[in-house]
Amino acid sequence: MSFGNLEGNGLSVKECFNQSYGGIKEPINASVIDWNYVEGIVLREYSSKYARRCLSFMKRYYRVILDSDASILYGLSPLKRLEVMKALSILARILGLKDRWRRIREAYGLKWSIEMDPKPPILSGRGYNALISEASEILRASGSYRCSVEFIALSGLRVSEALEAMRIYSREKREYLNEELMVLEHFKYPRTFIRRTKRAYITVLDDYMVKLLESGSHPTYNALRMMFRRRLDGRCRLNIFRKIWATYMRRRGVDSEVIDLLQGRTPRSIFLKHYYRPDMAQIIRDVRDKLQGLRMELGIS
Repeated sequence: MSFGNLEGNGLSVKECFNQSYGGIKEPINASVIDWNYVEGIVLREYSSKYARRCLSFMKRYYRVILDSDASILYGLSPLKRLEVMKALSILARILGLKDRWRRIREAYGLKWSIEMDPKPPILSGRGYNALISEASEILRASGSYRCSVEFIALSGLRVSEALEAMRIYSREKREYLNEELMVLEHFKYPRTFIRRTKRAYITVLDDYMVKLLESGSHPTYNALRMMFRRRLDGRCRLNIFRKIWATYMRRRGVDSEVIDLLQGRTPRSIFLKHYYRPDMAQIIRDVRDKLQGLRMELGIS
């Protein structure tokens, strides 16, 4: 039963919840939460950037679970409400309060989906040529961070993953680089690259990308973000390089399943998980052969 069915009878949201789920309406004392323990688990299971954001939401909204009162979430935008709900789900799992959180969601009518634009991004988003134009602007503005930005563009990785790959390479090249296949083996560093929904296993390199890795320039994500905000009027859209990489490779005949694999998207279909077994050595050669064309498309030389 959702609270919407009862509000028409003049009841408040809180009263609706108490009518529906009287058995768990009593608040829980905040002392049940050992934040050091929670933080340790979250940092171990998720990337540092996401973990920090998740913990911030947990500490701001944990009383939703303890007080069984989710009315505060309706003051948030749909996207932020979804983010907070994900954080609270993780907290409920850690605290052993999954059933309580489920009942709160049901009573308050909280859904895991939001109303989306009826047009899919492929129709409503900017086209490939517009992305290339913006990428050229970003590369021109990259200054002393040019090598790092070029590696982000050519790797197909998320920005944080690409920067971490450069740092790991500078420390542990012998362990990290498979010289025979010319790939970075991210799977050797599961705490950084292998997560619940984001799993980057390898990155294909060519000689130019190796030179970028050898450049010795390893800025933090925050340093890049602040620099581009100053130079590009507050805009920092480094994530467009992943879209360009994926679109370019698909247009050049690379299977979408392979693109997902190389960009670290977790496969969802049974076919991908259990049956798809391509010749990875051949795929690595094919992708490497296309990297020069991608450089030309981006104006990297």
